[in-house]
Amino acid sequence: MMDFIRNHMVVDTELQARIIALVLAGNFGDTPDKSAHDLGLVEMPDGFLRRCFARHAADPILLDEAGQVVLITRMHEPGIGKFALPGGFMDALDGVVEDGATAARREAVEETGISAALLAQCGVFAVGHRRYDRPFDIRRAWNDIAGTEIKQGEFFTVSTQGFCIKIPGNLQNVTLAAGDDAASVRIMPIAELRPEIFSVPDHLAMIAEAVALLSH
Repeated sequence: MMDFIRNHMVVDTELQARIIALVLAGNFGDTPDKSAHDLGLVEMPDGFLRRCFARHAADPILLDEAGQVVLITRMHEPGIGKFALPGGFMDALDGVVEDGATAARREAVEETGISAALLAQCGVFAVGHRRYDRPFDIRRAWNDIAGTEIKQGEFFTVSTQGFCIKIPGNLQNVTLAAGDDAASVRIMPIAELRPEIFSVPDHLAMIAEAVALLSH
């Protein structure tokens, strides 16, 4: 039994550190040129060598003029049942990976049901740099992952970057409906957000960074 894995998530801190060191050494930057990068073979605590990848995501931060943000409840690990930004992985078409802003818009539509036409009227800007030092989000693939080289049983660490999308008016007047990997969608006052409600530890910090950028 692989006790360094729990619900497809790597929980062994030494293994987390080794994988994070590999992804940081890759220097993939804010605009990765692949949806997933091969990090090579990594020795596991059980002594076996398994291939590990860096897989890249984007998180839309949907804010409004009333101090609110759109969050989803996660359907899967990490943090099943807790709140998160409605993000997801960057897709590749014919070997060309979509940029982060495009992925953020697409994921916003897929996970929250927000109108693509509404998003097209809103500006999108990156929040800080892409985050690679995320030991809490290293996963074992539960199946072969389409569009990547990742096979069932292999490991990948998730990098992400937030993209702020300012929605005019009040989000309470916008039609939303959970989809894709979201169990539910909710509009939350930013002032009421607390770290313990989040499934992914750095999502609250990303929201705070987006709010700070908009205030300047």
